[in-house]
Amino acid sequence: MAVSDFESKFIWDHFDPTIFKGTDLIISCGDLKASYLSYLVTMIPAPLFYVHGNHDASYLHCPPEGCTDIDGKVIEYKGLRIAGLGGCKGLRAGAYQYSDLQMWKRAKKLESGIKKLKGLDIFVTHAAPLDRCDGDDEFHRGFEAFCHINDTYEPRYHFFGHCHLSGSPVNNKAVTVMGGTTMVNTSGYRIIEME
Repeated sequence: MAVSDFESKFIWDHFDPTIFKGTDLIISCGDLKASYLSYLVTMIPAPLFYVHGNHDASYLHCPPEGCTDIDGKVIEYKGLRIAGLGGCKGLRAGAYQYSDLQMWKRAKKLESGIKKLKGLDIFVTHAAPLDRCDGDDEFHRGFEAFCHINDTYEPRYHFFGHCHLSGSPVNNKAVTVMGGTTMVNTSGYRIIEME
């Protein structure tokens, strides 16, 4: 299961364990309350890996309990190679906002871990790749560095948030396939079946 950007009332207020039975992994692409992520790992017996969204500064003082921060890291979980880069475009220092150059530097650091694990299965970001499922305003534009990761390593999945599907005329589809990568906008929540 992948989540981002807004807490689902269906999950938060009307949790039905039968719907989420068999969930092996939860991925958060950012901009969710820490208490919501902690709630998810309490109700669903699966690990939760997350990256920071641009509204997650509170995580610095009160991170989600029982969850694992993969922002700027490459990890392996049950044979899946997972890399994460949080944040979005912007100029506010310390608020998970980055320039293109800053994100390129972050992506280059991530590449050594990807090469060490001989590839990538899941790429987790808050923002979308540039001109691929991103928004039409500067704040919601994606990063070219993410295109580089997708084009070079062809992860099976790229999960991202930030662009709310209901509010963006550009990003009107939740799932887009480009090359060997299936890109999934996780606004709210998405359940993904992986072999």
